[in-house]
Amino acid sequence: MLSEKLKAGLGQLLFATHMFVLVLVVAESRLAIPDWLHVFGRMHPLLLHFPIVVLLLAVVILAFPRIMKDPLDSHHYGTSLLLLGCLLAAFTVIAGLLLSHEGGYEREALQWHKWTGLIVFWVASLLYAYLEKINPKIQKAGMGLIALSLLVSGHLGASITHGEDFLTAPLVGQREVQVSLEEAEIFEHLVYPILEKKCVSCHKASKQKGELRLDRPEFITTGGESGPALIPGDEEESLIFQRIHLPLEDDDHMPPKGKPQLSDEEKDILTAWIRDGAVFDQKVMAFPDTALIYQLAVQRFTSKPKSYDFPRANASTVENLNNFYRKVQALGMNSPALSVSYFGRAVFDSNSLRELKDVQEQTVSLNLNNLPIKDEDLEIISQFPNLERLYLNFAEIKGEGLSHLQSLDNLSLLSLSGNPLTGEGLEYLKNMSSLKQLYLWNTGLTPDQITEIQGSLKDTNIELGYRDDGTVYQLNPPVIKFDKAFFEDEIQVSIQHPIQGTSLFYTLDGTEPDSSNYERYEGPLTISENLTLKTRAFAQGWTGSETSTAEFIQSKISPSQFVLNFPPADRHKGDGVNSLFDRKKAIPDVWNLNWLGFMNHPLDVELSFDEPTDINAMALSIWFNLGARFFPPQEVEIFTKEGGDKWNLVKTYKPPLPQKDDKALLKQLEIPFSAQGVKDLRLVAKPVPSMPSWHGGAGGKAWLMVDELVMN
Repeated sequence: MLSEKLKAGLGQLLFATHMFVLVLVVAESRLAIPDWLHVFGRMHPLLLHFPIVVLLLAVVILAFPRIMKDPLDSHHYGTSLLLLGCLLAAFTVIAGLLLSHEGGYEREALQWHKWTGLIVFWVASLLYAYLEKINPKIQKAGMGLIALSLLVSGHLGASITHGEDFLTAPLVGQREVQVSLEEAEIFEHLVYPILEKKCVSCHKASKQKGELRLDRPEFITTGGESGPALIPGDEEESLIFQRIHLPLEDDDHMPPKGKPQLSDEEKDILTAWIRDGAVFDQKVMAFPDTALIYQLAVQRFTSKPKSYDFPRANASTVENLNNFYRKVQALGMNSPALSVSYFGRAVFDSNSLRELKDVQEQTVSLNLNNLPIKDEDLEIISQFPNLERLYLNFAEIKGEGLSHLQSLDNLSLLSLSGNPLTGEGLEYLKNMSSLKQLYLWNTGLTPDQITEIQGSLKDTNIELGYRDDGTVYQLNPPVIKFDKAFFEDEIQVSIQHPIQGTSLFYTLDGTEPDSSNYERYEGPLTISENLTLKTRAFAQGWTGSETSTAEFIQSKISPSQFVLNFPPADRHKGDGVNSLFDRKKAIPDVWNLNWLGFMNHPLDVELSFDEPTDINAMALSIWFNLGARFFPPQEVEIFTKEGGDKWNLVKTYKPPLPQKDDKALLKQLEIPFSAQGVKDLRLVAKPVPSMPSWHGGAGGKAWLMVDELVMN
């Protein structure tokens, strides 16, 4: 199969790969991997199948020499295959070690996979080197160890990539939970099965691509290195929505090309879930039947269709009732039942409910969420004899008007979440025995009052929005919306929150907003100077949200011409030199295209101005992250020209050294420099060439990550 001369040459190559592998293993924490080697590392999944097949084939031939007619042929072919298997294993191991530097994997699982793979490589190489010098029993033991290690390493690799139950999944079947529409929960039964099937294999405990986990709710809201995976109520700003709707050819498209893709229906479900607040603990029936997430759920879950004996409403009557604040629609093509929804708190008039007189008999669902419905308005609603579902969330009901609803014998769902209920309506609620679902989350009722209602309505499922342990839920952080964080004159900024009725507090001096230190948000803000906006959301019955932060930086001076003397690294090349002056603020995401990364060369940029320009302030917008080896520059030098072509050094600045416990952040590195009448300017920012002894990569080079050069 292989000539002796070729075997000798390949044997020397095998020895060389062992040296390289030892370097990667011993100096793992101190190595800075070049970009082209990262490309080779990503070939690990392509390479690993070859050594598995070749080594197993070699083991079989050597262990059972009589498999071939001539035992000498068995020995020749077996040793040749063993040598090829060792070489292929070497390249696979090298690629795997390089791939592990990219992160995103659970350390313990990765370590087991790494060492079992190394055992395969080392034992196979030793067996090949000493095959002629050891007795048959040791040979067979070595072959058995190779086969066992291959199986274990392959299983661990598959578990990291595809999930711990990847091999056994076909035996136990897919996770299919059959529930009725009435029992179905939005996240557990509708959303999570999609994530589990299409996303979790790359975003779980053992494999966290982009430091993102999607296997549990708390990790979904926390997000990864690119920030939160979703923003409740705002699908356009949610990373999940953005990534699943990118073109398949885009590198950021999720799931990646080659993986099972989301269907249109699955995309619609995730989009509707985010748009409707990205709730984790509510049932489908808590949503009005006009909500998109409800309509999509109906197609997924079984629900016995209900027939009605009342006549169909006149089609023209229904059409005339539809307008910009009200939607009237049939529950199904062949159903006479109607669903009515109102929109727009500012334009709502309770008297408009009387306009539904001609369809009162046919209306079975009425959605009045987030409207100023008062107790007295419930008398009008009591005139809908066939009403089954009534949504009154975040209205202005205190309770005495609930007496009017006792006459609705068909009412099976009543949602009163977010209303300031008092004890006055307690007796009325206790008498509504027709209710199957009652939502009393965030109503202000005491635990004793809730217990009293539960005692009277034993057949009613009462949703409280919290557990019996007294847990109070935290509001989602507000969303800060703006065009660009870097601006020339001024910028308009708005703050939004998906839950109605929240109070938005903010500060403009970088301090934390709380009950004693805040401005109340009333409308868009005009920003005309450097500042840090911090905002939190508060609402009765909730814990205040985490802080949302945005930094706004005025950058008035832009050069007419600019050039980089050294290109950024391929891994972080952004839009080249344009990234320094495009007024686009990068986010803490290594794949964000606004970052310029420098390690082996300094940031060396030359600027020219059409007219002599006064510069009073200068700063580099950088990303500092010790874990990712992102450091401030070791030194910044500034040069100008006073005539001719010679650069004159006019400023040298050495930023303070970072400390071991410093937190990762995006920051403006202020450079103490000012000059008048500048026509040509050169800035050189040098990356740290040797990280300090306390760092895990001590002695190695650090990255300098820059997204903007700010001048005023």
